[in-house]
Amino acid sequence: MENEDKSYRRVKCDHCGYTFYPPYRNDCTCGNCKQFSKNLFKLVYGKNNLTNEIETKGIKIETTKKTKGTVKKKIPEVPKKLFFYGIVSKERVPIFYNDKKCKYILALTNDLDIISSSILSGTLDKMLIFLGNEKEVEEEENLIAHFLERNGAIHVLVGNFSDKDSYWIFTQVSTFFNDMLKKQKINIKKLSKFEKREISIKMNIYLNYIEEAVELKVKFEKPSFKYIDNWLRLHYVGLSSESVGVISLLLDKENILKFEEQKHFKPDSEQHVSRIVEEIIDFSESVMTAKIEVILASILGNMKGFPRWISIKAGFQKYYFLSFKKLDNQYFLYCITEGNIEKLESMESLLYLYLKDGVCNKFSSSLKIFNQMKNKIKDIMEPFPERKFY
Repeated sequence: MENEDKSYRRVKCDHCGYTFYPPYRNDCTCGNCKQFSKNLFKLVYGKNNLTNEIETKGIKIETTKKTKGTVKKKIPEVPKKLFFYGIVSKERVPIFYNDKKCKYILALTNDLDIISSSILSGTLDKMLIFLGNEKEVEEEENLIAHFLERNGAIHVLVGNFSDKDSYWIFTQVSTFFNDMLKKQKINIKKLSKFEKREISIKMNIYLNYIEEAVELKVKFEKPSFKYIDNWLRLHYVGLSSESVGVISLLLDKENILKFEEQKHFKPDSEQHVSRIVEEIIDFSESVMTAKIEVILASILGNMKGFPRWISIKAGFQKYYFLSFKKLDNQYFLYCITEGNIEKLESMESLLYLYLKDGVCNKFSSSLKIFNQMKNKIKDIMEPFPERKFY
């Protein structure tokens, strides 16, 4: 690529700081660290020739005549900066990630998928993440993760965007990705290092096309849901302190969460039925605590934030939610609920009334007071028909 302005060519790698000199690589990878460079991409495929390149890639951009000889673009909005885009197989094989530092999100996605499919019998939908203190952080600083499962792979899009925008991006990127797999006859279950590199290069270039092709967006839009239910049903309550579970209470007596099916419990006689029921509950509570703590620890350790809730679609306008509430002294309240998420704060306020005596001090290894609180919560839920909050 020729250009008389030498300062224009002095672009540095956004990963290692290496200065690029012509001739530049068409795949926009750095010769020093071997990673895809957005700075080099913008130099090689600058805004002047971007629109034509996009249209050749199959992205549809609707246009309307504003005045003779001028065109106004009508295209979906995406966040000012995509935080992360990744693809992982259902078998936990990482296929693509646009930022190596955020690769952990793929493993987190697989953990969430297990809870969604095996325990709640639903499909992973969205996750709202608070970066910092829930009361102090501005809405614009929150992140929303959207998930899309297609052809045995889960696409993850993390940023600050609406449901409509994310669906448009998913449609464009997943179509491009699947077409690439078909044309090159790539099996995502048996990826070679060469194939992973090829996927990474082409996907990074395509994502930059997407970002440059749409208008920037700065306003935060809260995730929206369409509900059938006007209530929120509580299935599970947990409390932890610095990744140590101190309360785990399964209120689901109707086997809605499918725990009994995960392990074979066979009573020796009718007299042992009550003992088996206790074993099922103990097993279920242990499973839930372990799985949820892995999710929470992953986000707290890597993202320096925490998830407010994760939605799992269970049917037409039907949702399960795994929610997290940060309390005093590094405690986290987490719940599994079903129904209308707008009732969540009132439900959490009620639970907090019976938890505040325990969370007012840091955890000191004694579970006595937490066992008492667990029994209190169990008792207060008895008067609520089907554990529903209206």
